[in-house]
Amino acid sequence: MADQSLELPIPIKRSKTILLASYYGLIIYFFAASVMATGNLNLATLFIWLIQVLPLLLFLPGLHINRLRTYGWASFLVLLYFIHAVLVVFDPARRGLGVVEILLCCTLFVTLIVFIRQFKAHYQVTF
Repeated sequence: MADQSLELPIPIKRSKTILLASYYGLIIYFFAASVMATGNLNLATLFIWLIQVLPLLLFLPGLHINRLRTYGWASFLVLLYFIHAVLVVFDPARRGLGVVEILLCCTLFVTLIVFIRQFKAHYQVTF
């Protein structure tokens, strides 16, 4: 396991930056999609958004302190969001939203895997 006090090398830090940007981008995307679906911002919209992002939010602490197991489990979760995105793409009215979600999911998944590989190679740790 990694410690949050470790200073990451530049390539690993770059992967983590892209990873966190796509992670937070996915959370913001679901907020925007919820607001667009309901037409306004009210308690119901926030509840829908919370249901959509709660599984992602569970991984938030582990992603910030470099727990490799968290990164691994998050990569599995992102695949479920990817399936949702593919289903959204098939709705002509929401095709653009689906494409954005697919791009965010693919970016997040790839950078999760890249981060895990780079981290393991650099620090010689096992998963």
